[in-house]
Amino acid sequence: MPKDLRSFIAEVEKTAPDELAYVSREVDPDLELTGVLRKLQEGNQYPAVLFHHVQGTDLPVLANVMASRRRLAIALEAGESDLTMEYARRQDNPIAPVAMDGEAPVKAVRYVGDEVDLQKLPNIVHCGGDGGPYISSGVSLIRDPDSGVHNAGTYRLQIKGKNRLGIYPGVYSHMWHVQQKYEQRGQDAPVAIVVGHHPSFYLAGQYRGPLENDEIHIAGGLLGEPVRMVPGETVDLTVPADAEIVIEGRILADVREHEGPFGEYTWYMGPAVDTLVVEITAITHRADAIYYDVFSAHPEHNLMGLLGREAMMFQRVKAAVPTVTALTLPFSGTCRHSCYVSVKKQFDGAGKNVALAALAADPFMKMVIVVDDDIDVFNEMEVMWAVVTRVQADRDIFVVPDSYVCELDPSAYDIADRAKRGYVNAKFAIDATKPVGIDFQERADVPEEVWKKMDLQDYLD
Repeated sequence: MPKDLRSFIAEVEKTAPDELAYVSREVDPDLELTGVLRKLQEGNQYPAVLFHHVQGTDLPVLANVMASRRRLAIALEAGESDLTMEYARRQDNPIAPVAMDGEAPVKAVRYVGDEVDLQKLPNIVHCGGDGGPYISSGVSLIRDPDSGVHNAGTYRLQIKGKNRLGIYPGVYSHMWHVQQKYEQRGQDAPVAIVVGHHPSFYLAGQYRGPLENDEIHIAGGLLGEPVRMVPGETVDLTVPADAEIVIEGRILADVREHEGPFGEYTWYMGPAVDTLVVEITAITHRADAIYYDVFSAHPEHNLMGLLGREAMMFQRVKAAVPTVTALTLPFSGTCRHSCYVSVKKQFDGAGKNVALAALAADPFMKMVIVVDDDIDVFNEMEVMWAVVTRVQADRDIFVVPDSYVCELDPSAYDIADRAKRGYVNAKFAIDATKPVGIDFQERADVPEEVWKKMDLQDYLD
């Protein structure tokens, strides 16, 4: 049986049933649905939630799928502590897709041309300031007209009518780069938007590797099996046979429309922009399709982007400084804009080299903290302890001004006028490593051999 959204739900039901919740009462897609998720968040609860009855649509909605590391571990068949390394192993072993014979599940229901009506889908308004309903979970597939490779990415999609979407890929994205190739030739860009698949398929959309790598192959590597593909109905693209819903269309050349605002992964309102427009030509879906939604201004969106970035960052930084021992993108930095790295320091200056490599590894990266290998980078309290006890601020903190970060960073500014919004910001780093060859006070602690294997039930009444 191929891996898809249903096989993942079945695996969670079998191995971690407490990770699923169900809502039987009817909910309004305008803020009430995400209000349930926000209320769960208040209690530090992040189950996947299946809403059986959503106003205005016949489709159930599944949300919060990737809002816990435990469920990500189930998706990658790995331990929670091994997630990043398992992601890296799988992405480095891509598997080519296969053509499916017979009727694809995603082709059970087909709407083409005038039959298309996006407003029959769950038109979900996620945050109070959103510019309207959005498809937040669409993995947009586009094919490079030069190399023929597929690129996949998850971008915000504003529903503008029966057959029209605004799409905001951002000028830093691979999709923007590919779409520009079509536009420069005066051509519309064929696109297929996948709504609902196995989480590993979504994680492939967060891949941070070279543009020439086909991300359907990466998806196969993450799934551990080939993605089954079938021809699109109206576009010259192949689409995943085991998706829940596929929306086909074309990104119109030389057309821009106002889109936004939209609650983003920063937990701020991403500003409205003039951006690309998709004209929808077909919608196909399973007979009993499940609509998968991502609440962007919420922990799920942050965790979705975590593993691909962590794996890429670790590989690039370790290539620059081989004694790097661990790396994480902490949740406090939205899993995108800050990084903690540990290094077995063998010479002075190594900490700054690590920091420079990390700042350069991802354009989104804004702050890096480098610590010694006795510090657990996954324990933010230890990292901050190292900062306040090992840093001489005038020597160990440095700033790289006017660097590209991301226009969604609310503090980003225009290079010519810092009073205006733009794409640049100052990056900075903290070298919280101890000097080499100089006496430094030792940590005060109980030896691990005394307490590490203790069973507290043997001591506590």
